[in-house]
Amino acid sequence: MSGWAQPPPRRGAAPASVDSGAYLSWGSSLVRRLLIALGLVVIAGLAYRVFGQSGRPRVLWPVTGRALSPPVAGGRWVGWLEADDDACRLVIAPGGGGEQQAIVSGAGLSGLAIEGDDAFITRAEPGSDRVFGAALVKVALPSGRTTAIASLARGADQIISSGGWLVWRSRRGPALPGVAFVAAAAPVTVIQARRKEGGPVNIVDVVRGDDGAALTEFDLLGVIEGEVYWVQRDGSGSGLRTRVRRAPCEGGDAETVMEEPGKRQAALEGDLLVWTAPSLEAGAPDACASVKQLRIGESNPRAIADWLGPDARVLLSHGRAYAQDGNGLWRLGVRSTDQRRLFSGPSGVTAVRAVGDREILAMWHQGGISIAERPLTWWARMKAAVKP
Repeated sequence: MSGWAQPPPRRGAAPASVDSGAYLSWGSSLVRRLLIALGLVVIAGLAYRVFGQSGRPRVLWPVTGRALSPPVAGGRWVGWLEADDDACRLVIAPGGGGEQQAIVSGAGLSGLAIEGDDAFITRAEPGSDRVFGAALVKVALPSGRTTAIASLARGADQIISSGGWLVWRSRRGPALPGVAFVAAAAPVTVIQARRKEGGPVNIVDVVRGDDGAALTEFDLLGVIEGEVYWVQRDGSGSGLRTRVRRAPCEGGDAETVMEEPGKRQAALEGDLLVWTAPSLEAGAPDACASVKQLRIGESNPRAIADWLGPDARVLLSHGRAYAQDGNGLWRLGVRSTDQRRLFSGPSGVTAVRAVGDREILAMWHQGGISIAERPLTWWARMKAAVKP
């Protein structure tokens, strides 16, 4: 039997083993090609979102009323004050995006600081003689429960919570408008401080103006080792100068940390101070801006950027300096040659802050002010790219 010849295969038929192998090979190749094509599409889409769309501000929340304060962030929350014809409102929203909610309403709300799950504002309140004063109020987030923690003569237009201290700035207009030669009648700006856990209200500094003939502006920056730092702009016309000043939170003599001609911007994070200055290289220094950096405790600042727009603003995030001007958002390095543009500049920006690895912007959008965000780092760009 073993020597018998096998019957010849039928005409047109192929061995079964050859058929199954060919079909499997063809199917595997098709699946492989489809997977590669799908992967390339996903990579291309992700790259487009990272390099293209992530550079556009992502609108988070509309401001339904008239914005009274720039957006403030701290801990899990972003908040701002807005108003309409009837009342002021403190509005908060989760920092990563989500539904906004008004948690405090009333007349005469001003100033705003957020730290952890606490917000701090000032609220107009009538005194015993029916002359309106103000109260410094702590607001629990997100419940909106309020607790008055100090009585003030007037409301604050800026509050910061930093280094275990609450610091605020309040202003009084001229008591006798048009009488600039009477010092007691001039407008006054007062910086006050109080420990966050309680204690007396201290006067940090008092600056008298000259009945509005000259510009006097203040921006509170932060507290380092019991001293509050602020930006102060004084003068008028070509005599306008910007200084960063500091004074003990418990009261004492103020001193100047830096001084530059013109109207300048500054930012403070940890012990790092950055500010804008006239260009170091441009033929017309006021036509462009440079950025300088100084570690508190050191004496020699270092230039880390130049040739920015004269309206440049500076940001600090995790020890990294950024600048935003009309041409875009710039990441700055340790030398002026290290600056790199990350994004083009959106139009209609009214305020900008660095919050972690993002910038938070208040900007015009569809005929009104909205709060938007944009990433500052590559990792933040990747996270923004995968968000719905």
